[in-house]
Amino acid sequence: MKYVLFVATDPAGESTDEDPGAWVEKWSDCGVRVEGMPLKPVTETRTVRVRGERVLVTDGPFAETTEWIAGYDLVEAVDLDEAIEVAGSHPMATGGRIEIRPVEPLDLGPGTENVPHEGDAPASRFLGVLRTDPSAPPFSPDPASMAEWVREGLASGRYLGGEHLRHVQDATLVRRRGGELLITDGGYADVPEWVTGIVFIDGEWEEALDYLSRCPMARSGIAELREFWTDFS
Repeated sequence: MKYVLFVATDPAGESTDEDPGAWVEKWSDCGVRVEGMPLKPVTETRTVRVRGERVLVTDGPFAETTEWIAGYDLVEAVDLDEAIEVAGSHPMATGGRIEIRPVEPLDLGPGTENVPHEGDAPASRFLGVLRTDPSAPPFSPDPASMAEWVREGLASGRYLGGEHLRHVQDATLVRRRGGELLITDGGYADVPEWVTGIVFIDGEWEEALDYLSRCPMARSGIAELREFWTDFS
């Protein structure tokens, strides 16, 4: 089963000299870890909301929280126990916190399949993080409109795949403190705007924002645009 691991910061995290590269190599070599990438600082986020006919773009994340997503990993685990083992051995389980979210397959019909990714060298420049918004006016995107948005993005090269996630009530939070593995239910942060899915978007900032603003989910939720961190020099 597929799981997305949201690697998040945590002010209560502990210092660690564990090598994240060794973790990547271990779980990639055995075929459990499929892909993953760090994200640039949350301060460089752009947030998109569509309310009525208005497209609202703001600088920064959806909310000021002390815990924020610093990267993601996609794993193919036998079950939740194995996903917990993988997450619990990550250096950021000590230095931060890791949310495990089961992937819920979403079939939007022919011509909407994910573009194959190349592990740690994603073809897209950005990660779109889709969230709920309890304060938004009621709006229910239908599968047909989502399929049209995906096909439009595939044709233009903007959309390069994504993952739909099960409800946050199915999330598992993993931390390691004082050498002890702590496992609790729930997301990486206690906020009502929980993540419903991720999408890979390519292009320049304005092109990516324009495409993300046409996502039906932006009408009933919040869409964050985060840039992958590929330059470590």
